[in-house]
Amino acid sequence: MSSALLNETLESPAVVGAPVVDPLAVAERAFRRHVELYSLSHYTGILSLHALVRLADDASAAGDRERLLALAIRHLRPFWEGRHVFPCNFPNYLCGGNASAFLWWRGLLPDDVDTDALERHAERVMVEAPRDPDGLVCHPDEPHLGRIFIDTAFAVTPYLLFCGRAAGRRDWIDEAWRQTRGLVERLRDPANGLLNQAINFRGHGHRTQDHWSRGNGWGLMALAELVAYLPDDYAGRADAEEMFVDLAEACVKAQDADGMWHQDLTDDSSYVETSGTGLILFALGVGLGRGLLGARHREAFERGLRGYLRYIALDGSVHHTCQGCLCAGDGSKEAYMARGHRLNDRHAFGPVILAYGQAARLGVALK
Repeated sequence: MSSALLNETLESPAVVGAPVVDPLAVAERAFRRHVELYSLSHYTGILSLHALVRLADDASAAGDRERLLALAIRHLRPFWEGRHVFPCNFPNYLCGGNASAFLWWRGLLPDDVDTDALERHAERVMVEAPRDPDGLVCHPDEPHLGRIFIDTAFAVTPYLLFCGRAAGRRDWIDEAWRQTRGLVERLRDPANGLLNQAINFRGHGHRTQDHWSRGNGWGLMALAELVAYLPDDYAGRADAEEMFVDLAEACVKAQDADGMWHQDLTDDSSYVETSGTGLILFALGVGLGRGLLGARHREAFERGLRGYLRYIALDGSVHHTCQGCLCAGDGSKEAYMARGHRLNDRHAFGPVILAYGQAARLGVALK
């Protein structure tokens, strides 16, 4: 790591005897940095808002909870008032996406917000979203090609799950589980249990050969939300938990000695990639909170949080994030590894908020 990066990042107690790092503060700084640099009217903004409302819901101190909830509502209001109109693959982003659905379920939406709009978007996903022959939501451009990609799990599953819990719609909850289960089953590499990103983007039957960091993070994150928030008596809960544990275990096996994950999880010669690292860490923290993972995973979680801090600056900036990536090049592992990283890429911030928000929920003190 360059000396410039070391000078900009949070100081490690092991190096300078600094005090314990507050995970909640790390998460909040990342959100504020995102807002400083970019509009939230983009799917990466939907991710950061999703992470922020979870952070507010999980905050142990009443003052923190109220402050973070007010911050989330302030940035979601333009979505609710129709002032954020932007091109997007999934129209539920236009109402604030997962964050709005989560607040609805938790009873935290302001009284003047139209929940009918959230229901209409859920119905649009159920009825209008393009699907491949197996019923999996696919890319809306040329939907007859059936181009499925793991990123869809983030777009569809939490939104339908939270709306389903809010509205008492079991069919929406069923679809949330069906979509992520189908994507993971179709995209899992049986050789190592990790996920490839996409199918059919470079011709019918073509499958990418990557084990992309953020792609595996998208899949594991969606499974984490399912194991966190499916009803306890849900018929598919045991299967969701088993699928989650299997993918979490495959990811932990790919963690490097510093606690990080690389652009291709199976190749440490590829660069350290922070967005996938954050999504995976978040999911591990959820699994720990649910009692699905054990001491070995706790060690991996805390080691990863410490390693991640080396890439997060005091102002919330984040290094080493892969830029936008969908079936890179010819879809080969090498093409994914060649896809470059950036400082403060749009994708950088939401994973930080999720990971350190979950650390705060579990009471982790980073030393």
